[in-house]
Amino acid sequence: MYLKKLELSGFKSFARQTVLEFPRDITAVVGPNGSGKSNIKEAVQWVMGEQSMKSLRGKKGEDLIWNGSPQTPRVGKASVVLHFDNSDGAFPIGFDEVRIERKIYRDGLNEYSINRSQVRLKDVVELIARIGLGETKHNIVGQGEVDRILLSNPKERKAMIEEALGLRVYQLKKNETLRKLEHTDANISQGEALVREIAPHLKFLKIQAEKAERREEVATELREFQKIYFVRESSELERERAAVEKESAPLKARLGDVRDAIGALEGEIGIQEQKLKDAMSSSENRELHDLEKRRRERERELGRLEGKLEVERERANAPKVRAVNMPLVEGKIRAFAEAVKNVISGSSDFESVQTRLRVILADIEKTLEEIREGISEEEADGGENLVLRDTEGMIESMRSEISALGESIDGIQSEREEERKSSRELQTRLREFDSALRAKQDEERDLLLHLERIKFSEERIRIREGAFEQNLREANMGERDLAGVSCEGYEAIAVDEIKRKIERFRARLEEIGGIDPAVVKEYQDTNARYSFLERELEDLKHAHQSLKTLIEELEEHIEKDFKEGFAKIKDEFHNYFRIIFGGGRASLSIVKIPVRGMTLEEAEKDFDEASERPELPDGAYYEGIEMVVDLPRKRIKGLSMLSGGERALTSIALLFAITAVSPPPFLILDETDAALDEANSQRYAAILKELAKKTQLIIVTHNRETMKCADVLYGITMGDDGVSKILSLKFEEAEAYTNR
Repeated sequence: MYLKKLELSGFKSFARQTVLEFPRDITAVVGPNGSGKSNIKEAVQWVMGEQSMKSLRGKKGEDLIWNGSPQTPRVGKASVVLHFDNSDGAFPIGFDEVRIERKIYRDGLNEYSINRSQVRLKDVVELIARIGLGETKHNIVGQGEVDRILLSNPKERKAMIEEALGLRVYQLKKNETLRKLEHTDANISQGEALVREIAPHLKFLKIQAEKAERREEVATELREFQKIYFVRESSELERERAAVEKESAPLKARLGDVRDAIGALEGEIGIQEQKLKDAMSSSENRELHDLEKRRRERERELGRLEGKLEVERERANAPKVRAVNMPLVEGKIRAFAEAVKNVISGSSDFESVQTRLRVILADIEKTLEEIREGISEEEADGGENLVLRDTEGMIESMRSEISALGESIDGIQSEREEERKSSRELQTRLREFDSALRAKQDEERDLLLHLERIKFSEERIRIREGAFEQNLREANMGERDLAGVSCEGYEAIAVDEIKRKIERFRARLEEIGGIDPAVVKEYQDTNARYSFLERELEDLKHAHQSLKTLIEELEEHIEKDFKEGFAKIKDEFHNYFRIIFGGGRASLSIVKIPVRGMTLEEAEKDFDEASERPELPDGAYYEGIEMVVDLPRKRIKGLSMLSGGERALTSIALLFAITAVSPPPFLILDETDAALDEANSQRYAAILKELAKKTQLIIVTHNRETMKCADVLYGITMGDDGVSKILSLKFEEAEAYTNR
């Protein structure tokens, strides 16, 4: 790779488009003082990223732009283009020619481009670092800077040698990696702080989310068992309702038949009684007839009372209303009045009437006493049903009355046996009818009792249905929710057991308590963020380790290459020194400069910025390069004791040694031979010819010996307009010019 061409436009004194081609190994630029020769060196230095205006002999960026003259107006921008041959692929760009351009405008704006694609300064610096060029500009030695290497501090010498050995690109990578490592450390610290901040809240949210999950599980099981319970309960109610209806239907039909039969028997009894009445037309017969009639009535009444007694006994097992039963009291009073009427009209025996009236009077007094005391039917007589007791008393009284009537009838019949013989058959039939009637009445009573029990069952079913509907509403379910629910696997579990399970699930829900769904959503978001941070931290830690490994590898590579290159430069420096000075000795050595008061990185940074060596902390150090020379026939104790020419020659020896070991793509020397005498100029020219075999040389010079070794000469002139112009001379013309 070599520098093919340099284009300047508007840069300093080169107001017009100027092109310098470098087809040969050594190109010399000659011309009078002030013609703009050094501007060529500065143009190359500037396009390669130089930021120091002091190095470019200016104060601000506008000073680099042609400012005009009376004959030539000023321009608005300056540009410099370097053309490199890249056929060997030294630049990692897929082009045989690499074009690096920099422009500056009067407003101070800088533009960089590589092969006409706009890039950053960083991209240009990294690109030229790959060919061993960089900030130290060791390949560009300006006018009066020949002893710059000699007078530089140990750290600067080391940086220059590292750059010359092509280690600058690794230094840039190392510095970039260190910055990334620093950012990674900051990100890790920030991530760990966030994780520590989130962890307690996440723990709380996790507990709440687990509670919500348990609540959801319990609620799901509760709803499942509720569905099974409702389905089972609905089926059970339907079955019981169907069973009750099935049981009550024939009973109701039979009750209708029995009541029809009772009506028929009562009608037949009326017919027979009329016949008997006709047969007993006499007063005695009428008396006997009345007694018989009253006895039959009392017997029928007795049958009704016995039926009522059975009903009341059934009702005694039903829920009791503990209060005074006024309808019952009224019924008793009517029964007492009826009994008194029957006594008055039914018997002529005074003693019998007296006895019966006393019984009735005692019952009336007892009933009045119970009314005054407010004793209910169930509480009277030690808690027995008052209606039952009264009914039993009435039955007993009725039996006594029937017995008395029977005795009276028997007495009359015995007196009139013969007279009544004709009516006995009628009476027998009547009794048969009465017996049949009582049997039907008993059957009716039994049917009514059975239907009453069925009514209790129906009421119980209605209560269960009401509770079922209420529970269904409380569970927020409808018939649609129960559709398709299967009870398979739960047939062996009783409905009551399922109900108990439901109550236990409800108790567990109460124990868990209510959970806001927003808490669960917050937990999910926070947990996702926490997981993301953990993954990021893990990635950052891996990246941190990778960066540290990369830094170690870069440092190892830099150290290894530096030691190998330094050893070669040390030997070459000694050889060139002996050639230039005709003997003597020169050496380079690596020294450790102690660091006091700060870290190594801070010390190196401050050393770069400070004019004097700073105070650095104990225990740390940085490395530098010390130079020791021993001139022939002189005793030199320090570089400061060298003369100007000796310093220039020593610096040239070191520069040539570096170039010989690690040749840069090109080397620009701006009047580095100005302080040399004729003998040293000849040795200098001879060294240049040898050095040209390894690198491309661009030399700004006034020295004839140097001009002789050049392959191409560019002459720089400046006219009255102040614009630098180029005159190119062939080698033969240059030879003639130097021999005059």
